[in-house]
Amino acid sequence: MSQKVTPAADCTSKWPYPLESDGWFRAHNALRADLAALSSMLRSFQLQLAAGMAITRSQAARAYRFIYCFLKFLHHHHRNEDDIAMPYLATRFAIPEKIVAGHGQLEALMDRFDLGTKKLLASTNPAVQRNLLVEAETVFIQLRALCEEHFRDEEEEAMPLMRRHFTPKEIERNVVQKIMRSMDGEGVGAFLRPMSKAERRAFARQEGIPFFIRWILFRHAAKYERNVWQPFQRECLAAVRCTSALRRQH
Repeated sequence: MSQKVTPAADCTSKWPYPLESDGWFRAHNALRADLAALSSMLRSFQLQLAAGMAITRSQAARAYRFIYCFLKFLHHHHRNEDDIAMPYLATRFAIPEKIVAGHGQLEALMDRFDLGTKKLLASTNPAVQRNLLVEAETVFIQLRALCEEHFRDEEEEAMPLMRRHFTPKEIERNVVQKIMRSMDGEGVGAFLRPMSKAERRAFARQEGIPFFIRWILFRHAAKYERNVWQPFQRECLAAVRCTSALRRQH
């Protein structure tokens, strides 16, 4: 790690918005939303297979696209932390060891989940799909739990330390700008998906994003909604929605 430099004063009061509005925290919220969606997908497929209906080729294609975008976004989030955020933060405080070590465990589970879902979605045999679904869900439960734990560690330990030791301008110049330049359209879409239009506008104002850049980012979000999220939601979460509707009727 880089040599640490003690700041002259606590910078926490210089941050004009709450921790929950920070882009780092919002990235975690986006990943949590994707994890919840994947949990619903696995449950939906379970109900569908139990009813004697195989996962279709169309469903497999929609599911694969969403999983691919999720894993790419999560990989990118980790690289941003490892290559940009953590080295810079380490110039002023020691990064908790469990945060540094967490990414290796997560990457291993992500690879297992990726491989397991690829096998599941490549199969056309309902009996094989049922067995592979159980395996994929077992890995997913571990992945989701470790993600949630890792996100909490960063939010409860690393983020408050960041705000104590750095000003918003320092983080914006040395971390946020670099991360934004490294994001592709699907990453922007995944990041913005859980936010309402009002929340997206507020976040853009908070970060000082110029209007023409906002327009580009919001177009990426709309494209992601249209091409990735909505087809996935329509085809891969249907069984869960139908079951919920039936429960409400009774």
